[in-house]
Amino acid sequence: MSDKLAAERIVDCLVEAEIGHMFGLPGGATMEIYKALYGRESEIRTIVSRDEQTASCMADMYGKLTGKPGVFAGQGGFAGSTGMFGVIEAFLASSPMVVLTELSDADGFVMHGPIQSGAGQYGSFDLANMFRSTTKYTTVAHYPREAVLGVQLALKHATTGRPGPTACLFRANTLRETVAENGLPEIHDTKRLLNAEKIRPPEGALDAVAEILLAAERPVIIAGNGVRISGAFDELRAMAELLGAPVVTSILGKSAIAETHAMAAGSIGYTGLPMANDTLGMADTVLVVGCRLKPQETCFEHPKLLDPNRQRIVQVDVEPRNASWSMPAEVALVGDADLTLGLLRERLVGRVDDVAVAVRRKGFAEMKAARNFFADPMRASQNVPIAPQRVVAEVQRAVPDEAIICSDAGSNRHWMNHFFRTKRANNYYGSGGLGGVSWSLPATLAAKIIDPDRPAIGVCGDGGFAMQMHVLLTAVQYGAAPVYVVMNNSGLGMTAEGMGNQAIGNEFPDTNYATIAGALGAWSEQVTQPGDIAEAVRAALAQDRPAVIDCVIDPAESMRQAIYSPLALEAARGVRPEGV
Repeated sequence: MSDKLAAERIVDCLVEAEIGHMFGLPGGATMEIYKALYGRESEIRTIVSRDEQTASCMADMYGKLTGKPGVFAGQGGFAGSTGMFGVIEAFLASSPMVVLTELSDADGFVMHGPIQSGAGQYGSFDLANMFRSTTKYTTVAHYPREAVLGVQLALKHATTGRPGPTACLFRANTLRETVAENGLPEIHDTKRLLNAEKIRPPEGALDAVAEILLAAERPVIIAGNGVRISGAFDELRAMAELLGAPVVTSILGKSAIAETHAMAAGSIGYTGLPMANDTLGMADTVLVVGCRLKPQETCFEHPKLLDPNRQRIVQVDVEPRNASWSMPAEVALVGDADLTLGLLRERLVGRVDDVAVAVRRKGFAEMKAARNFFADPMRASQNVPIAPQRVVAEVQRAVPDEAIICSDAGSNRHWMNHFFRTKRANNYYGSGGLGGVSWSLPATLAAKIIDPDRPAIGVCGDGGFAMQMHVLLTAVQYGAAPVYVVMNNSGLGMTAEGMGNQAIGNEFPDTNYATIAGALGAWSEQVTQPGDIAEAVRAALAQDRPAVIDCVIDPAESMRQAIYSPLALEAARGVRPEGV
């Protein structure tokens, strides 16, 4: 192999790592990377979005769906500003990502503070430290070989241990210069570096947890985002069935198990299902898998929900700092969720009391029937303007089981988390790291581009849709057909509720987003009657272009009053129960 430009070797690294897509906008020295992709479109498909925010969110979703790093490339100052939206989401939601950007330093003029220089020198801003605060790993390349090696390390760090974003920053000259083939350090095939084994907990700790689970009378499993990351869906289901243990999920863990499964109890937390919270509260033993137990998930650490002083808590997490972090665990297993659950199950098979398991399963089924699991009467509301609960029910009714569902941030996210019942594992994705409004629009588009044959539906509010509705232009350009359902209440509903009688700055003029979507090349329809929603969704799914359904919902319907957990409200008032 003859000497190549650093930009060309970087593209080789991405191909060797089996990266199928790159998201971004060419600019500054990153144009060298885009030029190096010319003629290699069959190896890496380049998706040029309308801004860096969208590109970073699409890369985040690529990482979530494939488990491989989503690559986001763009000019320094913009990758580090608008592009930070998706980077921070990936950082907090553990999505593998690699950012390729540059310092806009005009070669040797970095000390003279050229326009957009991000080198952190006198007269310029410090782009590297901006990324260091929001990524697992950030490198700055001053020489061509450093640029290539930095990308290889970034790909490795993005996927090793707890996944997350990494960033490669290049001095402008590095991408335009050649990398000597016989230089040192040697540049190896990237794939050979990405071969880390799954992390396995110590045998003694596994044995100890097995004994705790065998002694449990009322075991419950909390499934979090780590189940999805490790692909532990089958092992989670098998463990629940073996123990007769109900499974509750975090918001990011929703669809870790299909909510139609006999042992599924739904999401916990401040906007979770009351039955899920009650199920967890009654447990004597809790197996936490891939969940950091954030305050929102524990109703702000309410002891009626989760209490290490009255419950035996064991925790599985790939990141040592996450295990026994917010809540002390009796035993903390540091390991991959899929591998660890399999090793635990091996220790339990043949030793579980089948009679006790049958009793637990029967009791849980009776509880679900008595509590009308996912059968809230508002899901059938005939109200006009439409009740958001009815929108969720109609979307659930109309979409195929295999569809990917992306929910946004804001009230619509909680309506979906609370009322949408997943029919299979690993089909529901939400914005729950940074929790940024509008995330679902690029995420849904990315899902449809990555897997064109699978339906992809995004549910958002009108506030979120307005922020990134330009994704429709990108969808039309690349022949993708995502479907968007907009809950339109002419305002920012969640913040308005949070401000109470002092709400200000939350109202928008009434806007028909279907009309705007049509002008952007999408199929569109505005729906004002609840009985028309499902048919509109089915019609949207039949299109060969992006589709938007603008559902006019009731702005007076209070998300907090409808679904906030009483435990969360108690915690917010500072109420701590006595004798618990």
